[in-house]
Amino acid sequence: MSIKDFIPSIFSASVLRGYEKASIFANVISRDYSGEISNVGDRVRVPKIGPVEIRDYEKGTPIDYNEIDGSFLDVVVDKAKYWGLRAEDVDQLQSAPAFLDGATKNASYALRDEIDKYSAEILTTGAGTKLYEKNPYDSDHISLFTELAMVLDEQNVPRGSRFVIIPPSVLRRLTLSIISAGTPNEKPLSEGYIAKIAGFDTYLSNNLVKTPTGVKVIAGVRESATHILQLAKTEALRDKDSFSDLVRGLAVYTTAVLLPAGLVTAHVKRAIEEPDEIT
Repeated sequence: MSIKDFIPSIFSASVLRGYEKASIFANVISRDYSGEISNVGDRVRVPKIGPVEIRDYEKGTPIDYNEIDGSFLDVVVDKAKYWGLRAEDVDQLQSAPAFLDGATKNASYALRDEIDKYSAEILTTGAGTKLYEKNPYDSDHISLFTELAMVLDEQNVPRGSRFVIIPPSVLRRLTLSIISAGTPNEKPLSEGYIAKIAGFDTYLSNNLVKTPTGVKVIAGVRESATHILQLAKTEALRDKDSFSDLVRGLAVYTTAVLLPAGLVTAHVKRAIEEPDEIT
């Protein structure tokens, strides 16, 4: 056995595919700048373009122009996580899909959880509107969606790429209320499928910010924030203390709010009652 035939791209691609498939937060906001970094400390400059004024045109009069001043927002890649695996035979991992799949799935899901929790904190802190901060929302959860939509409408936030991320407790109460109302969405929601609600693509996550009295639901639009991630290094080396091979990888990343007005949070009370026992 030799590690000379180790192919980093196999592990890198497998982990990245698993991460992108599993991640909630990375998939609802912009990923436009992920290919522009390679290490911790790298900076990505995001151009800031202000509103464009629409004017009346009169033949023969001069044309006025909005200035593009060249200002930008510096997004610094300031986070890094690594994983390490020990294998008796790296060639075995690379040639047997079952071994490779098991190793990379574990790595990608662990990476997803760490980064999703971090992203939830960033989006929650950076949201331009924060609802029910002192008194958590504890009413009709369908109405909560329409209120979130109203806040974004009032900010003139486009409807095209809106999302909302909710915890299991909100999904449960939402599902029960829809079933009780007997709406056309009763069947898919009762089976756990989350559809478009009040204009939002709705996602479920356990990684939202929790408080002693509730959890912070996040709603927004894709362009409001960016997530940047790169698998900077994947390498194999011989374990000096055994006959095993070591495989390790380094991921560098950051999440940044670009347009606070495009994000809104709602502090929602967690349901105290538990579901009835299924018999």
